[in-house]
Amino acid sequence: MSFKTDRLAALFPDAYAAGEGGALLHGVLDALGAELMRCDAAVKDLLKSHWIDHARGGGLDGLAALLGLQRRLLPDGTPEGDDTFRPLVKSMVSSFVGGGTVEAVKGAVRAALGLPYDLRLFEQQLAARGGSTAAIAALVQGLRELVRVEEFAPRLEVMLGSAQPTADGTRLLLDVETASVEAVPPRVEWTFTSGTGRSLSLQLQGSGAGVRADADFTVPQGRTLVLAGATPAEFTASIDSVDVSARFKALDGVRPPALPLVPSGLSKWEFAAARGAAFDAAAFDRDETLDGAAFSVRLQWLRLQPLVFDVIVPYFVDAAVQRVVAASGYGGRFRLFKGLTLDALQRVVDGARAAGVRGMVQYAIALPAESSERAAWEDQGAQERFGAELLQRRQETHDAGESLNVGALESEVERHDASESFAIGGVWGVAVFDGSFGFQ
Repeated sequence: MSFKTDRLAALFPDAYAAGEGGALLHGVLDALGAELMRCDAAVKDLLKSHWIDHARGGGLDGLAALLGLQRRLLPDGTPEGDDTFRPLVKSMVSSFVGGGTVEAVKGAVRAALGLPYDLRLFEQQLAARGGSTAAIAALVQGLRELVRVEEFAPRLEVMLGSAQPTADGTRLLLDVETASVEAVPPRVEWTFTSGTGRSLSLQLQGSGAGVRADADFTVPQGRTLVLAGATPAEFTASIDSVDVSARFKALDGVRPPALPLVPSGLSKWEFAAARGAAFDAAAFDRDETLDGAAFSVRLQWLRLQPLVFDVIVPYFVDAAVQRVVAASGYGGRFRLFKGLTLDALQRVVDGARAAGVRGMVQYAIALPAESSERAAWEDQGAQERFGAELLQRRQETHDAGESLNVGALESEVERHDASESFAIGGVWGVAVFDGSFGFQ
């Protein structure tokens, strides 16, 4: 008997004995009171169904339909329950109110891939069922690493330029304009297309930062000088595989070298090289040219884009999840949903991101060397190998010297030529005294 039955029985006079439990009237009033109680419960459920935390069944489906969501399917084709569908619905509300935190984006992507939306709730549920704490922690950590969000997505920027020699040397000025969250280190590829690079310098105008090479350091024609590192500890300079970092200093010639950072906004980068052969610097036993150096420059850096983030997920999701599950020791006790296709993830990210922010889905491929399923994986492990080649070289030094002799020189030449002749006779009008004719 409910309080509804008591209130109905009190409306009748005592002569009807409505309050007596065995009376027929009391039975009718009790049945009516039970129906009224069920109506009250239905009204209360209807009021609570307007809230995601309390809605169940069709009420939760109705709220999800307002957000464009449907229940996910388990591998056997049956729809998921309220306990897993409710967190997914709550995650999508942020896209309509301008939210979109990092955890909300990760949760939405995990849910779209068939993984648990809230890993903390998932961990609590596993702990309530019992099991190894270490195995549960390993499983949750592995699932957490499957979906990563990289804020301020990096983008490779490249600036190219070239310069021809002049009478005073070769000089190139690059105007770089970029929008970045913070200043980033660059990488410089300095190629000398003709001529020998000498007395090299690189500076960021207006900052006093830059590097310069030693006076006797040269870059042969056709070679490329690579500069990198924004701190003295990270600075490197190389020509092919030869490290020439020790031949560089800061612009003042005293401090250790370090490349300037590429700032956000407009900046001017100056690359300079001296003219070809220089007095007391050029040598005959080096690979140098007498003409000026023409060079090209490739300046590149990773720009951190504002209001842009990357969502990185495995391309082979099923294989990645199975490796995580196998490593944790949970095996078949882990339930997976039937996830969306990879091409649909971008729409999920667009729905979970905050207003005014752009998110992009990036796919990662990790191929192990071996698999329990004996799949034909390809080992992508990188190895470095150093090879040295011994060359015998003979060099000849042809040092040139100049000398000047000054003096007064005189010379006199006398000729003492003598000849003898014997004349037998002469011809009148033909024979002469200084010839070989005589008179008889």
